[in-house]
Amino acid sequence: MRKYILAPTLLLWIIGLLIACTPHSDEQVLQKVGDKKEANPENTKYEFQEEDWVLSPSFEHSVVYKDGDEGSYTLVGNKEGIGFTGPFPILAKETQKYFWFYFGKTDIYDKPVKVVAIKKGTQKPIDILSGPSTFYKSAEVSPDSVNMPSHLKFPSAGKWRILIYIDEKLYDSIVVEVL
Repeated sequence: MRKYILAPTLLLWIIGLLIACTPHSDEQVLQKVGDKKEANPENTKYEFQEEDWVLSPSFEHSVVYKDGDEGSYTLVGNKEGIGFTGPFPILAKETQKYFWFYFGKTDIYDKPVKVVAIKKGTQKPIDILSGPSTFYKSAEVSPDSVNMPSHLKFPSAGKWRILIYIDEKLYDSIVVEVL
């Protein structure tokens, strides 16, 4: 009789442990952050769990330019959303030029873009973007992507979660290591 009670209890405990240890997906993090309805993200405090700080992947993005030449960029971010390229590693306290790439299907041309970042261990986002802040049609690199040049400056080293807002709505999130 005891083993009939012990086996289901043990099974439920193992399932609970597996669920608790499963890392959050970016979609779950975006949903959590997106629940903050504040139009001005700098006035919002965010809380993330340890599993929310997994570095975003890097990937190659191949393009065929309008003149027919081919090229490739190493991006950090999300293949189905937003990624960026520039000087890697990212260095703290230095303004560096980066190019943002948008891969989504929604029309985001000429809509305002806001980029803020939150350092791991803090709750308050800071503005890290300077330069143009919109994806515009003439910045199309290839038929499948459009870019936006910008300058980023992180005030200190550490892990940072970058939050990208388009037209005042959270669109994507990227985690990077800043040296």
